[in-house]
Amino acid sequence: MVHQNTNIEHLISAFAYSFSSSNETFYLRKRDLKVIGVHIFDYSLVSKCKSEYNSGLTSEEEQDVKEVIIANEKRYNTHILIPRLTKEQRFEIMKQFMTSTKDFNKELSVNLQDLVDSTKNYGISFFKKGIKPGVEMEYLSVGIDDNELKSKWREFYRNKTEIIALAWLEKQKDILGLKK
Repeated sequence: MVHQNTNIEHLISAFAYSFSSSNETFYLRKRDLKVIGVHIFDYSLVSKCKSEYNSGLTSEEEQDVKEVIIANEKRYNTHILIPRLTKEQRFEIMKQFMTSTKDFNKELSVNLQDLVDSTKNYGISFFKKGIKPGVEMEYLSVGIDDNELKSKWREFYRNKTEIIALAWLEKQKDILGLKK
């Protein structure tokens, strides 16, 4: 499998990012398969209005972000929007984890059910529980005071997300004619 310049960790993070958040979007630049994140405030970098926005990015990163924004605005076919895990994929990964461990099944089941319920009718009661819209993976282990379980869960989630992300990347390479 050819990864070229793709930073797999960035690709995994793009897939794992909350699916309901519009704060940041991620793109794969076709020419070098670089993953570029664009934060909503980054649009200030190309705005005609003079602002004192400090992106915190390096000059090279700012150029990458500007390129993505302009390409999208002009409808250039130079970048591919990276999808996020769907809620169904997230729930499936959570269920797989729960079947892989014997520990804290009751707590994990309650947390999973809270997440499922929050996607049906998100409201103040879920906010008070600390549930954010978008089925963020951290909530599955909330209230469980066991660092080993939390570490196993993070590793499991990233490994499952990596499989999905790499399959997507390979499909993009097929489409772009980059498969070797």
